[in-house]
Amino acid sequence: MKQLTFQHVKQRLILVTAIVALVLGGTGVTLPVFASDTTTPTVSTATPTGSQTLTQAQYEHATATQLAEMVRSGKVTSQQLIQLALAKVKQDNPQLNAVLTMREDAAYSEAAALKDTGQPFYGVPVLIKGLAQELKGEPATQGLPYSSNRVASYTKPFVTKLQSLGFIVIGQTNYPELGLTNITDSKLYGAAKNPWNTSDNPGGSSGGAAASVADDMVPLATGNDAGGSLRIPASWSGVIGLKPTAGMIQGDSASSSMASFAETKSMQDTQTLFDNMLSGNVTAEAAPQDLKSVKIAYSTKSPVGTPVSQDAVNAVMRSVSFLKAQGFNVEQADSPVDGKALMQAYYKGATSSGFAANSFARSAFKRDLEPDDGSIMTYALFEASKKLKADDQASYQAEVATAKQQMTDFHQKYALYLTPTTATTATTAPSNTDPAYLPEYVEKMRNISSLDSQDQMQLIYDAWLHGLSKSPFTQLANVTGEPAISLPTYVSGNQMPLGIQFEAATSQDRLLLAMGDLFEKQGQLKFLDDQKQPATTTPAQPTTPAKKPAVTTTTSPDKSVTVRFPTQIYAKTAVNLYKDANLTKRVRHYRAKPRTKSTTFKVLGVAYSKHGTLRYRVKGGYVTANSKLVAALYYQKNPGKVRVISRGGLYEYQHLTFKQNQRVKHVKQGHVLKIKAIKVHGQRTRLVMTNGHVITGNKQFVIKK
Repeated sequence: MKQLTFQHVKQRLILVTAIVALVLGGTGVTLPVFASDTTTPTVSTATPTGSQTLTQAQYEHATATQLAEMVRSGKVTSQQLIQLALAKVKQDNPQLNAVLTMREDAAYSEAAALKDTGQPFYGVPVLIKGLAQELKGEPATQGLPYSSNRVASYTKPFVTKLQSLGFIVIGQTNYPELGLTNITDSKLYGAAKNPWNTSDNPGGSSGGAAASVADDMVPLATGNDAGGSLRIPASWSGVIGLKPTAGMIQGDSASSSMASFAETKSMQDTQTLFDNMLSGNVTAEAAPQDLKSVKIAYSTKSPVGTPVSQDAVNAVMRSVSFLKAQGFNVEQADSPVDGKALMQAYYKGATSSGFAANSFARSAFKRDLEPDDGSIMTYALFEASKKLKADDQASYQAEVATAKQQMTDFHQKYALYLTPTTATTATTAPSNTDPAYLPEYVEKMRNISSLDSQDQMQLIYDAWLHGLSKSPFTQLANVTGEPAISLPTYVSGNQMPLGIQFEAATSQDRLLLAMGDLFEKQGQLKFLDDQKQPATTTPAQPTTPAKKPAVTTTTSPDKSVTVRFPTQIYAKTAVNLYKDANLTKRVRHYRAKPRTKSTTFKVLGVAYSKHGTLRYRVKGGYVTANSKLVAALYYQKNPGKVRVISRGGLYEYQHLTFKQNQRVKHVKQGHVLKIKAIKVHGQRTRLVMTNGHVITGNKQFVIKK
């Protein structure tokens, strides 16, 4: 059979369609080409003219629409807004690595030359994604280490349109290599950090954009989405992420899976940007006047059969309860599309990204791509692209056509489809220590060239499943071209966000905007600013009462008692006690000890650093809530099996009360016990064994097997 070559993929033109920001899993280590954890973008000495009448705090809490009105009314100048934005970036980016490059001098010059012609975002600073949103003279590396010197030769239509709306581009945001993963991490740029918890990733591939908006660097940052790249980081970073209908936005193709838009924190900004970025090639239909006439289906089932966290279920069920209370007709119904078959076809299309990357490798090295040149997945996709046949392209197109028809039929009954945006919160995944691809698959992908085409594609699916399982709900909208929106409606017990996703039929973008507006007006949207302490308190003040925190128990998805914080924690390694929540004044150092003798703390309350990072308030001060350093002393979920690690063993009891006369049996160190349930007694958890006896859930006595 003739080998498959995607006809639209040629040299650099391939990047327009091939860099699809697949958002499903990858690797990376820091190489600070433009920015890193310890450096800030170069800042010029240019100084804006005029007296600043807007405080930093006022800037950070204003919408883009409000800022434009302030510039237009003369309350503040565009140069002053840029100065405030840069100050925020310089302060926070060393910890977040969300911004790659800054164009300070150019931004000030453009702001000074800007004329008021009624632009909706007159003089407002904006950050653009470094991938596929090229601005002439700025880096255009695609995240490839061997393309690190590439600079854009022209400005793409999407960015030109942004500038015509009055935006002043102040820099570019971080993204993974070719946008291929649902986290923002690469060999070239390193990992971005989540403003809610810097141990975690903000998601990808528009992770730098989501982090910069969540952190208040700018009120709006642009991105693109070909597999969830706007919605996944919106979910994990607690912002709004709209993926418009294919071809709806200026510069987008109706035949591409990629849609361009932005991460936002205001439905007014989202609506205004949408109204002014339309391409005119696709008509956005009006939302129904009576929203409650819209029938909604909801599902919490992963389309690829992977686990879905209780937090994700809770997020959907709470929104279902809200919608029913508002008078909507909401029914449980799963998508009719075969999710596994869809993703297997999707990855065939993804091989064009590997083909594109190889064109850059040949330019740089005068040879084909090798495993260590960049991401191992990029190499695997390139190798797979060489063996795909013409019938593979036909099967891909047939699977896409089937999915489109199935969803068209589905929307005849259900105008909206509600799911979690992601299957987990960012604390559960993705931690910045969690690999995008498991080591066993990395090694196999290094030798992928020896496999036949079918085995290559199966390996790619298997390797990507680790990432896909965390965000399996978003890709459907890209393949079908339908619009979808992630709304930040849920914050977990450990203070991490998770979004819900509404998907609508093609051209029903305004219906999604109307739903977002409803949720916003009814107080259902939750942003990082809402979780921070009031401005009248100091960072060291607890944001929750000092009463004993509760351990989680769950009854049903829509009637859950959510854990806020553990009652007690133990130090997993050496740990410091600080006087303040910003961890600047150390009170005491605790040495690392074995788990059975580890230092423990009773949690009296919580606080947040000035960057919004969670701290535990304990006797004598504060400790970090970083999961690498401390963990809940008592199990909060059923561990399944545990091994006794206490040298003195432990007792099995008849009841949760653990009275001496209720002891049933003594278990020696090393024994493995099967657990069927977890129960709460007071502020501590007990583990119920399969024999009905009860043991402690204290991790100094037992360890998950």
